[in-house]
Amino acid sequence: MAKRRAIPGGRNVPGRFSTRWHESAACKGKPVELFYGADGEDHAQRTARERVAVALCGGCIVRKQCAAHALAAREKYGVWGGTTEASREAERRKMPAA
Repeated sequence: MAKRRAIPGGRNVPGRFSTRWHESAACKGKPVELFYGADGEDHAQRTARERVAVALCGGCIVRKQCAAHALAAREKYGVWGGTTEASREAERRKMPAA
């Protein structure tokens, strides 16, 4: 599996985005593989993995901050705040062009 730079909860995001909320994230300490698929992951594997990750996010007290961060930072990969890569892309398509 190729390693992704980002870690669930935003702990590796430099720059203008505040990520203090990540210390309270339900994903803190969970395996990164739950949130980021392996290269070559098939559709059924991705769907099952994302279902588990999104469920974990569902009970997270910082889910809204995490999801907002993922949209603002244009996170391309992984599950963030209960959002998947596909759901964030769909949300971005609905947003007016900057």
